[in-house]
Amino acid sequence: MKGQRLGIALLVAFVLLLAGCGITQDIREIIADRYTLEDTVKSSVDSNDAARIYAAEGKTIDDVSTYLQEQIKPNNASEKKDGKQILVYDETFVTLTEDEENPDDTLIEVASTGFVRDNYQPGFFNGFIAYYILDEILDVDDWGKRQKQRCLQSGGNCYKGYNSSRGAYKGPSVPPSFRGSGSRGGGPGTGK
Repeated sequence: MKGQRLGIALLVAFVLLLAGCGITQDIREIIADRYTLEDTVKSSVDSNDAARIYAAEGKTIDDVSTYLQEQIKPNNASEKKDGKQILVYDETFVTLTEDEENPDDTLIEVASTGFVRDNYQPGFFNGFIAYYILDEILDVDDWGKRQKQRCLQSGGNCYKGYNSSRGAYKGPSVPPSFRGSGSRGGGPGTGK
């Protein structure tokens, strides 16, 4: 009997140890495990950056948002309005929208911060996330203004979300001026 208790105690201790070792899923894995992958949109700048589009069949934005936030609390969560809600996690933006082709379904767009920084039309975030928060998340000073100018120079070819592009997105022709802007430049005597 003592041997059984010791064995059970060791098993419980091992399980708790594994749980405490950071064996957790990130939001991308949780979404990929639960929802159907519908499409992938590649970045016009870096082929390693992408937005993956999943479908939550028969689920409302509220259903999906509640489930995701119960699994992992986002760093930022917008209010839901006009059939859209944005959740921001570490290195990942999750945009929930009603599927215009199937109104009973919710599209879940999972984009890396690199994809967002280099491809999104800044107006996509109006009323959802303040630009100063985006500047911090994307590690670009004045991202909204700089990206808006880049989008204008490219004839408005910036990404406006999956419902607008449906896989036809090709990207702006003008390279971003803020790539690699996360480090401060300057040499000796620049006062930085």
